[in-house]
This record gives sequence, C-alpha cells and structure tokens, in this order.
Amino acid sequence: MLFMVFVFAIGFAFVALALVRMSRSDGPDEGGGDDGPPRRGGGGPRPRPGGPEPLWWPQFERDFRAYVSAHAGRERISGVGS
Repeated sequence: MLFMVFVFAIGFAFVALALVRMSRSDGPDEGGGDDGPPRRGGGGPRPRPGGPEPLWWPQFERDFRAYVSAHAGRERISGVGS
C-alpha cells in the first residue's frame, strides 16, 4: 500500500511539473531575458537563401503554372481536405 502511495505521489509530481512548464510564458516581455538558446517553433519568418536563383527556376515556374492550370478543373479523387 505504501508503494502505491509513493508511485501516485511521483506521478502527481510529474503531472504538476509538466503543467507548470506548459503554462510558463515564453515571451521576453514577462521579465525574462533573451540570453538562452533559441526555442523551437517560433521566431518569425524563415531566412531566405542568399545568392542568385538557380538557372532552372524560370522553367520550373512555367511548367508548374501550366500543370496547375491544366489540373485546376479536375475533380478531387480522395476525400482529404473536403
């Protein structure tokens, strides 16, 4: 019986710790600084790759535009997205 109480207490502590960590604000306006490592999932737009565009890119855009316009009126087969 004592073992079950111990296991319950440990489980409760893990759940409480998880709830506290999830409810914590990640914004820098809550008093914390921005000294830590970057967090996953946020942070604004992705950086664009530098340099000139590839030589094949204009042809790809033309081919893709033609593909999309040719398939725009087709009926969807799968039920995904409906």
